Amino acid sequence: MVKKSSWSGGWATLRDLEIIKTVIEVRTATLAAELLGISQPAISRTLSLIESRSGCVLFKREKGKLIPNSDALSLYEEIVKISDSFERLTNFEWNKEEKKSLNIISTPTIAYCFLIPLTAEYIKENPDVNIKIDIVTASKLLSNLNEGRADIALGDSSLNTASFNVSAFPLRRTRIVCAMNRLNELASKDVITPEDLNQKRMVVFTKRNISRTKLDRVLDKSGVSYNVIAEVSDAYSALDFVRANTGVCLMPYFPVSTLNDPQIIFKDFMPEVLNDSSFFTVSNLNSPHIQRYLEYIHQKQPAPDRNSEPL
Repeated sequence: MVKKSSWSGGWATLRDLEIIKTVIEVRTATLAAELLGISQPAISRTLSLIESRSGCVLFKREKGKLIPNSDALSLYEEIVKISDSFERLTNFEWNKEEKKSLNIISTPTIAYCFLIPLTAEYIKENPDVNIKIDIVTASKLLSNLNEGRADIALGDSSLNTASFNVSAFPLRRTRIVCAMNRLNELASKDVITPEDLNQKRMVVFTKRNISRTKLDRVLDKSGVSYNVIAEVSDAYSALDFVRANTGVCLMPYFPVSTLNDPQIIFKDFMPEVLNDSSFFTVSNLNSPHIQRYLEYIHQKQPAPDRNSEPL
């Protein structure tokens, strides 16, 4: 019965394999001992133990020479592969990989206002990475990710993950604010309440937008009646109406705040409504190039401010 040993095929340690390799290359126990810094009797004892454990004779002894047979030479080919692997580890260059591709999907506003500009900087710093970004609706985000159409998804943290095998990596928390043209009649107020919006012209999100559900609960509870002049799918689209001063819009402060549009101002909204964003992947143990990208975006996001903060 073959006796097992650690880091082996069951009968030899890594040191044993190094001894076999050296003996095959120099053909004498004496020279192998000198190269490995051990005694010649230790070499001989090790070879005898290896042959005993493996049940195979590996060398023919002739006039002080150790002549490897076909089994020894077949083993040698495998040992060389192991040796080469350790050589690569010895010369390992941290963070250097072969050219990798990343497929990313995101909802529109956070893609246009935040993710795409930062990804452009990431590519400049990591030219060996090829990145593809697709814009999808929130309703398609997790299903596309789960079906293997993307490596990373970015969207609202409150997306229902129960039906999908995905992991969430929180990015940022932000408050809902009231976006308006700086010439709007409500611009003089520091804080906007539901009552301030009574009968006012408003741009609202379509019902598929997760923020719409949160805001409807608040506004319905207040009993106010507002004048909807447009329904849009996302905050980025709503800004065109706000910029033209056709109405105000309740939206997450981040990421539209990154645009720094001189015609648009953001007023605090009370009661407080919070909105979180997260990255999603299909595993909580990401490959190095996926993890490196997530870390970069998280580190490069804006510093905390009065309306939003990293998570």
